[in-house]
Amino acid sequence: MLMYMKNMKIFALLAAVATLFVACEPSSGVEDKKSVIVGEWHIESWNNQTPEFDVYIEFLEQGTFNIYQQIFTLNYVLYSGTYTAVDGTLTGVYDDGSAWGAGYSYTISADGSQLTLVSDDSTPLTSVYVKEVIPAEVKAEAAETRSVEALPFL
Repeated sequence: MLMYMKNMKIFALLAAVATLFVACEPSSGVEDKKSVIVGEWHIESWNNQTPEFDVYIEFLEQGTFNIYQQIFTLNYVLYSGTYTAVDGTLTGVYDDGSAWGAGYSYTISADGSQLTLVSDDSTPLTSVYVKEVIPAEVKAEAAETRSVEALPFL
């Protein structure tokens, strides 16, 4: 009986240690890589030129995004959906299920103030964003969410 109790204690100890290892399993790094783009961004350049349009992008921690863009319209238009940022690659899907027109490689400046996106198109497009709070009036103006059929930015 004493041997049985001793084995049970060892088994219980091993089970507790195994549980701790499972609970403390290191993350895959996906969240860490995603967190570098979390925030609000404002377009600064498009293919090394000042754009003739305006875009704000908001990447949220839970993997969702909001794009406020003023392209071909007087008002900002809101596009929302989900994104994935893994190993320097950014992809997304709009709320209506349509994928972005391209995937992007992304880099963040050392101080975290600049986001550079390079599309994976046959002729890559480069857009540079600066970290900037999206003005409340832009968010209010873009209260209507449009489908991707209305020429989305991404």
